[in-house]
Amino acid sequence: MKTVVTNNPLVNKHNNKNNVLYLEDQDYLDVLIKVRDLIQMNYQLVTHPLSSNFLADKTIYKTVVIKEAETLDIQSIEIIEDAVILVRNSLSTRDERIFDDHIMNDLQFVDYEIIKQAL
Repeated sequence: MKTVVTNNPLVNKHNNKNNVLYLEDQDYLDVLIKVRDLIQMNYQLVTHPLSSNFLADKTIYKTVVIKEAETLDIQSIEIIEDAVILVRNSLSTRDERIFDDHIMNDLQFVDYEIIKQAL
């Protein structure tokens, strides 16, 4: 069974066939760190953690799909570790603006559209 790790309320609302780990009020980096922690407990990536051109300096929402594995998946660990480093670096250049509701809804929609085929 797939597990969806997300901080996107739209993904949480529209996903009813997978296990959802909804990280309410968490940011993009928090999602990746939670995915990394789960991979270290024998999960593997189903979707790439950097599946779009929107890094943490452009959006606040992120969704990653994982699944249970029988053994530790080294490739998933390498991918998620690289993603965490890249996102940490991009956060250092992030513009700390406050998004209005319209922009927040658009960012949620984009993240949902990117991930919905994997759900």
